Amino acid sequence: MKLSIVIPTRWDQNMKNISECLQRQSFKDFEVIFVVDKHLTEEGEFRSHDDIHYITNLNSSFRTQRDAKEPMIGWNASVLRNYWIKAAKGDFILLMDDDEQFDHDYLEKNISLREKYRHIVKKDFVLTPTLMYRKTWTIQNNWFSRFNYRLSRPIPYFLWQKERNYIQMYSWNSLFAPAHIFKKILFDERLDFVCEDLDFTYRIHRTWYPIVVLRDLKICHMERNKTVLEEARVGNEYAAYRKAKHRMLFVKKYGNLIQKLQFYLLGFRGQPLRLIIKILLYAKRKEKWKLIKALRRWTIDGMKS
Repeated sequence: MKLSIVIPTRWDQNMKNISECLQRQSFKDFEVIFVVDKHLTEEGEFRSHDDIHYITNLNSSFRTQRDAKEPMIGWNASVLRNYWIKAAKGDFILLMDDDEQFDHDYLEKNISLREKYRHIVKKDFVLTPTLMYRKTWTIQNNWFSRFNYRLSRPIPYFLWQKERNYIQMYSWNSLFAPAHIFKKILFDERLDFVCEDLDFTYRIHRTWYPIVVLRDLKICHMERNKTVLEEARVGNEYAAYRKAKHRMLFVKKYGNLIQKLQFYLLGFRGQPLRLIIKILLYAKRKEKWKLIKALRRWTIDGMKS
């Protein structure tokens, strides 16, 4: 069995921390592909440990396969993730964030639990852990049960005392599955952060591959401290624009007639209003109008997309 681990990173301390976690793993038959979102001076591929190798995303082999005249925005997060998912050599793929910490047997547990639940689910599926907030052992998230079109947002739920559940959406934090599932579905390359992972997992759900979240498989999310606006995914002008636009794309892709009516009558106005209130309360004075204009632009661009 060969496992490929795909991890977006900024080549910073998070990358070093998760590398240390991977070097301690009891399971050794894997490769690590770091999807680095900037040009690097280092070689495109290099080794720093006998059992792990690292590959950057903007090496020459990637650049030559895309139109040289294409603007850099064409190399968004979803494009780069897709490229390396397709290039992964493992029979199984594990998609992770770089701000995760986990025990030395985390990879081994994924594989053994996958074998256990394969007999229960009786078909190929995607395995996800319970997400813990840092190392406090407080549950941050188990899953998103559905997208609420009236509120225009995904609704989080928790397992509580249940051992497992079948879910509709999950973040990128840890998704484990046979490689053919991720290679077949891939990311929507129109989406670049803000909802792209929820869209990805929701499409897996809609193609009838079960997504299973487990209580006894845990991973710690070591996210940095965030401002109120960052928690709402409106940390800057570009993020505000993407959140509004991607929300529209999600509704257009998946909503039925009733759900779209709910969205246009309520959610279409409700979410921008909530975000504008947060911007007025928490954004710096010189940033307020820029963020509000970014939210407004989604109406035209979201409808065109």
